[in-house]
Amino acid sequence: MQIKRDQQIINIVGPTIEVGDLLPTAQLIDRNHQKVELKDYLKGTTVVSIVPDINTKTCDIQTSRFASIALEQNYTFVTISTNSPEDIMNWCQAANVDMIYLSDVERHFSQAAGLLMAEYDKLARTVLVIDGQGVIKYMEVVPDMRDEPNYTAALEAAAKL
Repeated sequence: MQIKRDQQIINIVGPTIEVGDLLPTAQLIDRNHQKVELKDYLKGTTVVSIVPDINTKTCDIQTSRFASIALEQNYTFVTISTNSPEDIMNWCQAANVDMIYLSDVERHFSQAAGLLMAEYDKLARTVLVIDGQGVIKYMEVVPDMRDEPNYTAALEAAAKL
C-alpha cells in the first residue's frame, strides 16, 4: 500500500489490515508505562484514531476533534501514535484532554496492523471502527498524511453498530 505526503510517495509496510479482519494482537504502552493491547479497551463499539505524531498540526487537530466528539458519544475512543508515553502525557496535559491514548513506541501495533510508514517509521493516519468482538467494521487510511480523516464517515459507521 502507498500513501502520499503532498506529492511524495510513502510506502506502507504490509500486509495491511482490512475491513472484516479481526484486530491484530500487539502490545502497546499506556500512560502508566504498562504494556496493554487494544483489545483490552474494546467495550462495544470502539473508534480508533491513529496518528503519526501528536506534535504536528494535523495530528493535534485530529486528536482534539475526536476527543471533543468522544464527550458526546457512547462509543469508546482510543488514540494510538508512535509517540512516547511522555510525549502523549505532555500533549494531553497541554490540551487539557483526558482520553485513552496508547503509545506504539515499540512499533508492535504498526507492524502487526501493516500501518507503518517505511520512510518515516511512524503510523499512517488511519481511523478504525471496531465492534465488540474485535472485528474491523470501518477503516480509512488517509491517502495524504497531511489531510484529516473523514470524521463523518467514521461516526456514521460507528452509529450502524
